[in-house]
Amino acid sequence: MAIRKVIETVSDRSKFALLSLADLLKRPKYLVVGILAFLLFIYFLTFFRDGNSYWQLLWSGIPFGDKLGVLGRVAGNIWENFTSLYGISLIFMSLLQGVIIMQLVFTWRNRERGHAIDGASTGVIAAVIGFITLGCPSCGVGLLTAIISAIAGTGAAALAESVGLVLIIIAFLLMIYTVVRLGYIDYIILSNQKVKEQHAKSN
Repeated sequence: MAIRKVIETVSDRSKFALLSLADLLKRPKYLVVGILAFLLFIYFLTFFRDGNSYWQLLWSGIPFGDKLGVLGRVAGNIWENFTSLYGISLIFMSLLQGVIIMQLVFTWRNRERGHAIDGASTGVIAAVIGFITLGCPSCGVGLLTAIISAIAGTGAAALAESVGLVLIIIAFLLMIYTVVRLGYIDYIILSNQKVKEQHAKSN
């Protein structure tokens, strides 16, 4: 019975979160915030998608015009994300981060700062894990291999890839949890706003 109750609670809150998300997407200023956050994250993840080669180019001695060309090349490479499962994962992660930022702005503006801070904390943790394991796979595997080598010794590289996959799943689950949690809070805020508006009209 306890498990069933938990499932029903999660299901109800997810529905409320979707309703509040649909409402926010109809509001231009929050839609713009979400789109800008999405574009920022997808650009950042694409920048490090193939390692830190672009980063090294930016800090190398190449002319300033060539550095601008590197930044432009990254923007062009964003479209390549639609051609592979890995790239689609980056897009989905960026979409979730865009939604979280949009929800955080709305929650913060409506003085639910405690919930906003909690949501931001979880979102940041998810973003960091996602970047280490998915945003820059070569960086993440290298880091995990070094850590696991110190603990487990041989076979660290293979183990690091397995751990990386688990961390990717955790990152996505944390982001989805954050979206649902903030969405439920936003639903309560929006419902209260509508009740106040109806009360004001009736008076």
